[in-house]
Amino acid sequence: EGIGASPAGHRSPHTPAPPPAPRPSHLLPALTGASRPVMILSPLLLLGLGGGGGIGIGLGIGIGGADAFSPASSSSSSSSVVRSRSRASTSARGFSPLFSPSSNDASLVVSSASADASADASDSFDPSSSVVPSRRYDSAIVGAGPAGLLAAIMLARKYGPSHRIAVYERRPDPPPSPEDEEVWSDVARFYLLGLGHRGQSALRRFGAYDDFERASVAVGGRRDWKPGMTREEDGVETPARKDVTSRVLARDKLVGVLHHHILENYADAGNIDLMYGYQVDPVSFGEEVGGGKEGQESGPVVLRVSRCEDANAADSKYQSSSESEQTCDVDGSELIAADLLVAADGSARTVANAMEKFDLERRSKLNPAARLFSPPPFRVTRYEDTNPRVYKSVPIRVPSHWKPNLNYSARSRDNRITLEALPSNEEGDICALLLMKPDDEFAKENGDAADLRSFFDDEFPCFSNLVSDDVMGNVASKGASTLPAFRYAGPRLSMGGRTVVLGDAAHTVKPYYGLGANTALEDVSVLCDALDDGHKEKGDGSGGAAIARGVELYSEMRAGDSRDLVQISRGMDRPGKLGTMMFFVFPLILDSIFHKAAPAIFGPNMFGMFQKRGMGFEAIRRKKRMDRALQALIIGTGLTGAGAAAKMVLAAAARALGRSQAFAGGSAAALFVAASTLRKLIKKEEPESQAS
Repeated sequence: EGIGASPAGHRSPHTPAPPPAPRPSHLLPALTGASRPVMILSPLLLLGLGGGGGIGIGLGIGIGGADAFSPASSSSSSSSVVRSRSRASTSARGFSPLFSPSSNDASLVVSSASADASADASDSFDPSSSVVPSRRYDSAIVGAGPAGLLAAIMLARKYGPSHRIAVYERRPDPPPSPEDEEVWSDVARFYLLGLGHRGQSALRRFGAYDDFERASVAVGGRRDWKPGMTREEDGVETPARKDVTSRVLARDKLVGVLHHHILENYADAGNIDLMYGYQVDPVSFGEEVGGGKEGQESGPVVLRVSRCEDANAADSKYQSSSESEQTCDVDGSELIAADLLVAADGSARTVANAMEKFDLERRSKLNPAARLFSPPPFRVTRYEDTNPRVYKSVPIRVPSHWKPNLNYSARSRDNRITLEALPSNEEGDICALLLMKPDDEFAKENGDAADLRSFFDDEFPCFSNLVSDDVMGNVASKGASTLPAFRYAGPRLSMGGRTVVLGDAAHTVKPYYGLGANTALEDVSVLCDALDDGHKEKGDGSGGAAIARGVELYSEMRAGDSRDLVQISRGMDRPGKLGTMMFFVFPLILDSIFHKAAPAIFGPNMFGMFQKRGMGFEAIRRKKRMDRALQALIIGTGLTGAGAAAKMVLAAAARALGRSQAFAGGSAAALFVAASTLRKLIKKEEPESQAS
């Protein structure tokens, strides 16, 4: 049930950086303190950042629980407010380099003290001016997508207003208000997300559900047209049968919901810095103290932060996450430190890629004996897309007699193109996707609008009447957008007791089954549980030992689910008709039959398993493997018994006829073929006789 929209097609996240702009004379406050041993860290530039987001209607797990800090009841003596950079301020202020790139002494003295003078210096913040980031944070979050912003909310609720949080986002533009109808009325410009009980439970747990509900649309079911069934009355409606109704909104709109939720609910605390227009590259994961072993306290994470600007800054119109391109000034970067790093930067995986590189380099330096007994390195498993699909988005206004809250679906006769549409609002605007192979003629840029119209008239006539000539021309002329490839991080989702990876950075799937964004938000809830458990075990609040243990527990809780989510989804996305039948259709049918016959023994099909609350993907996969083994045993036993019975019948028939078993078997087969042929002939003649 997943769908997304991006008229701009695939774009490269990297563009050459412009010459450094003139820098103001002010310097960021130096990082000082003496509560832990001083370390000398040599900066290391690690490049690579992109963008990505989850799309789809999903299912999920509800995780309840109360949190210690509520924004409604918070009190703080700080006079600062939640800080949010805008593109307008991007051109006005910049970083002053901590060290000169040409200096011979390019090192940074870092201690583990909490923010001191830097926090005090920024407390008298003027909300109309640009944000000056601190040099030291308790938590740094890379990526201001849904998972990153929800993680900021979770940490603020958990640790209270004294816990300094920075959220870094490469895009310079803060998201618009979810109530800005001028932006969201262009329904085909944005990815659509559908959140089921996994995502909704996480939003509800951290107090953001009401804002999400106001900005989203409930999906009441599906209406499908099978291939060749082109009349309006051929569409079959199936009401939603879920405990939690899925709700849909644009991905960027969900980002706007969470962004403005922070501004409206955490301004008095003043402990969340929303930093838009910054690229973050890890320099150190804090291994220098404590050996960097999982579960042990280590030094802070050190990050290189660079200023970015939108390549389309001249265009005052808000750029969607799929349209935005940035250029970043890595030469004029700064170094910051944080006790906890949350990597939520989507499929770009800047932090995860740096973790992979760091772990491989560390492992290569071990002697052969130590390497033999060391744990496997962190790595990102990247699958080749064996069943690639691209898409184009089509804005449609459904007629008044159609239900505006349905997921509409239609397939062409040869399964060449699938049309999937989700509601964008309650007024009847839907965003439809045309899913097709990359080499399809309609996937090309500057296509023929008349040919596309003819295809719609033949295959999707119910929808063709709803698409104007101008829209059809725009769809034909724009290039197709790509779907993400399957990838996951593992065998752990942590590094050095200070860094965790979650969301699409940990597991990337195609949006077909609505699991990407839902699982990303659920990751935040699991991280909250892990940090709670770390505090219970170590008993020192948000101190280093508790955080290190929480980081380790999060990896233990979530790494298997991250892997199995991707592998389950990939297993259902096989190329060709045979692959679809063997790995998708046949297992669904088999599960439905056995579950109906013995629901106490066999679980529902995979989509039913996704809806089970309290069951992760590792448990789902384990249950399905047990079901398959038992199904194979029953089917094998049945076939063996049927074969033995057939052999006994043939032997009896041979004795009765006084012939061999081979003759009796051949005769039975001939009679079966003759009966089947006669049945087909009778069925063929019946309509002709009725017509005459």
